[in-house]
Amino acid sequence: MFIPAQGFRHAATLLLTNSVRAIPTDASPEAMSAALNGLAHELVALADDTRAPAETSAWLIAEIASVIDRLPQSFNRDAAKADVAAVIARVALRAPHVKPCDLFLIYVPEDRLPVAAPLAVELTKRRVSVAFAEYEVATAAQLTAAVDYGLAHHRGGVVLRTKAFDREQWPSLPVNDRVRIVGDPARASTVIDLTDWANRLPLSKS
Repeated sequence: MFIPAQGFRHAATLLLTNSVRAIPTDASPEAMSAALNGLAHELVALADDTRAPAETSAWLIAEIASVIDRLPQSFNRDAAKADVAAVIARVALRAPHVKPCDLFLIYVPEDRLPVAAPLAVELTKRRVSVAFAEYEVATAAQLTAAVDYGLAHHRGGVVLRTKAFDREQWPSLPVNDRVRIVGDPARASTVIDLTDWANRLPLSKS
């Protein structure tokens, strides 16, 4: 199953936990249905706000189903799961607008703030548009999906191969004339090289 980025997982888990805690232990079946339906809509809103990919839908449905199984209240759990799944399925059906950028940055969760974000800022200063918020990866499947998704929407991609990245022991890294693997993203020369490369990439994403 697709696993969303760490930041989204944290936000969704926090929303689930806080919302469930707010449900009275003596809530009626009707009140439970209303509360869970409202929670499902909040999860959809979170996915929309963070531009989560469509695959996030299945993960959210599994997470809320697990929460429903653990609730102490007495109510029809199967019906509740079906109702919330119908709401959250909208995440998979929507087609969010993705603004094409010059580059997208792929990185592991540990590198989001210390590596990916500063590099994005420096590239942006040089008029290179960058997408990176939705390209955090933790598994080989996520890496493959991120490369495919990025190449479908942006001109080129950069994999930030840091020590934290290499600790994951990826079975293979993408080989593509529109993807670069950078082992020293913090060096000033890296920003210059990536800026020059981005400016030479074809304007078309294809």
